[in-house]
Amino acid sequence: MPKVKLTNTFLSKVPLPVDKPKIDYFDTEVIGLMLEVRKSGNMTFYYRYNKESKTILHKLSGTEYMNLDEARRLATKMRKAIATDSLESMFIKKSKTPLLKEFYEEHYLPYVKLHSSTWDKNLSTFKIHILPALGEYHMDEITLPLVSKLHREMVIKKKLANGTANKVLVFLRHSYNLAMDLKIAGITENPAAKVKQFEEQHKERYLTKLEAKRLMKAVEESKNIHLKYIVRFLLLTGARRSEVLRAEWSHIDYIRGVWTIPITKNKKIRKIPISPELQELIAEIPIISHKWLFPAKKTDTHYKDVNAAWYHARTKAGLQDVRMHDLRHSFASQLVNSGQSLYVVQKLLGHSNLKMTQRYAHLDDDSLLKAASCAGKLLK
Repeated sequence: MPKVKLTNTFLSKVPLPVDKPKIDYFDTEVIGLMLEVRKSGNMTFYYRYNKESKTILHKLSGTEYMNLDEARRLATKMRKAIATDSLESMFIKKSKTPLLKEFYEEHYLPYVKLHSSTWDKNLSTFKIHILPALGEYHMDEITLPLVSKLHREMVIKKKLANGTANKVLVFLRHSYNLAMDLKIAGITENPAAKVKQFEEQHKERYLTKLEAKRLMKAVEESKNIHLKYIVRFLLLTGARRSEVLRAEWSHIDYIRGVWTIPITKNKKIRKIPISPELQELIAEIPIISHKWLFPAKKTDTHYKDVNAAWYHARTKAGLQDVRMHDLRHSFASQLVNSGQSLYVVQKLLGHSNLKMTQRYAHLDDDSLLKAASCAGKLLK
């Protein structure tokens, strides 16, 4: 157990243990502060103290989320608390506020499962990014600088996309808002509320008429008997992939001419008009199940995805960069280029606000040329 004066230079160049899983370095400046260096490269600050002839190690944080100055301040605070016999009360106060991981398991995850159709995104973001960094913190210990640092380093150090880092902010904000609604002890403010999100460049991809023709030829030749119907359904309705895959025969109302989507991303019922082209398509779909339009071959339910068939078809068509969600983009783009208002497009896409729809307001070169040519009338 070597003793050294911990410095930022030492932390940046500390040798990793080779013949053992970890090595502990004790700071000579703040007695009790310890740096654990693991073979994996992970480094963690601890505070070690004695109580009733027992040695106790208290984990402070990993070096990724706490710098040396912060570790020294916290260790000094704990040392003073021990000297005044107030360390126990310090931890009792903290124990009233749950750890973030406890709140997530007991309150947040059950809530989003009930209220969000995309709760699995919350699950993956928490497990991969949030809980490893902040899960061991009591919720009233998580500060704006700590959240800001996590958000920033996801992009700078881990080289992750801006959108991925922004999801961390969004889900943390939701967590603290829920905690305050539930009046969880110790939660009086939201540490993620004022952290500014990074700018995101949304990938916009629209099919041209020639690309759509190539794609349809490829899906027609697919071994998956449903792919050609699913792709056409997406292009004709602008619906989300999951909405189409979950479609039931009982949702199709031929008399009123509407397809009802009972559970949308926004937890609202949406009705999509059945155009003549869509009605013709529905009539072509083979009835294999009395419930699902697109039943999975090996189960009694609908397809969860058609990724394998889709990837093969788009590659065959030379459209490797086209995502299935881009069919929704293409639907919206066609409407806008045909002169439909953004309000109409918003209603058909099922967006909760117009701002979401504006990203689809793409005009092709022909539309722009036609609009610009109007200025020529001044010279005639």
